[in-house]
Amino acid sequence: MYNNKTKRTDEKQIQKINSTLRKNRRILKTLCPVGKATVRKEVLDAMGYSYQYFSGIYRSPSSGKLAYFVCYDYAFSPINEKGIDKALIVQKQDYFDKYLLNPWAKY
Repeated sequence: MYNNKTKRTDEKQIQKINSTLRKNRRILKTLCPVGKATVRKEVLDAMGYSYQYFSGIYRSPSSGKLAYFVCYDYAFSPINEKGIDKALIVQKQDYFDKYLLNPWAKY
């Protein structure tokens, strides 16, 4: 209890962000039980997904435009099919690590 009372404000902010990332991961895992799924954006919204928090960005090497927003071991890519916003959710693959966005890399 003493340690919790004495934590600095920035430590509490880190806890809040980590909690949000874990919640995002749980949502993606729930919606993607078999490795790949497509859901409407409204479903993510209704479940409380926080789009501004992610652990990395994967950009497909074959298509520089397709980006996945990684949340630990799951990722989603925003897509639009026939005017409907959706999310393509996938389990993170090993090759993602090679292509995670590096802001200093020469693309």
